[in-house]
Amino acid sequence: MAKETSNGYVLRRGAGFRWDDAPDEPYKSDASFRGVRRVNLAGKRGESTRFHLRYFEVEPGGYTTRERHRHEHVVMCQRGEGEIRIGDEWHILQFGDVAYVPPDFVHQLRNRTSEPFGFLCLVDAERDRPVPVEE
Repeated sequence: MAKETSNGYVLRRGAGFRWDDAPDEPYKSDASFRGVRRVNLAGKRGESTRFHLRYFEVEPGGYTTRERHRHEHVVMCQRGEGEIRIGDEWHILQFGDVAYVPPDFVHQLRNRTSEPFGFLCLVDAERDRPVPVEE
């Protein structure tokens, strides 16, 4: 359970990058991705934040949807190593690296290693729907 405090709550991370009282949620309902786990950590529990903080984990060989949208977001690597596409360029992300994705840029994350690739993603609470982009 989330530890309620007089000023908010604390989610404790357990083994395998799983948090108490923060279950996995579906990433998407289509076939545009492979091996992606999503957890909402902040912004959907009745807070008044203008952002949502989510944790994503991409299994070995997995990838997120190649997409674009009007809202910007920030990604911070927390586990393993992965790659992020921003526009036409791919960049390696390792623990602690931060990537900024500007509005309307095509982007995608993938894992080409044999270990899980986990990252935090910070987005606006009010945002437009992503549009898948074909290669």
